[in-house]
Amino acid sequence: TSLDKSETLAAVAESPFLTLPRKIETLYLAALGRKPRAEELAKLVKHVETGDPAKQKQRLGDVFWTLINTVEFRVNH
Repeated sequence: TSLDKSETLAAVAESPFLTLPRKIETLYLAALGRKPRAEELAKLVKHVETGDPAKQKQRLGDVFWTLINTVEFRVNH
């Protein structure tokens, strides 16, 4: 779940065409096969936007790591 090891994460995090909510939605689709619920999306957008803007890609990596470590991911895959 680091930018240098995950092509999926790197493509999403570095895309100039996706807004932050769309990046999170794309990570959800990649990991869980569904879009985030409104409350999930709002919480994660707030998390990624908080703090140093230079670390936004790292926080997207944290979101991706969290998604692939959920029970939902393990059950679906």
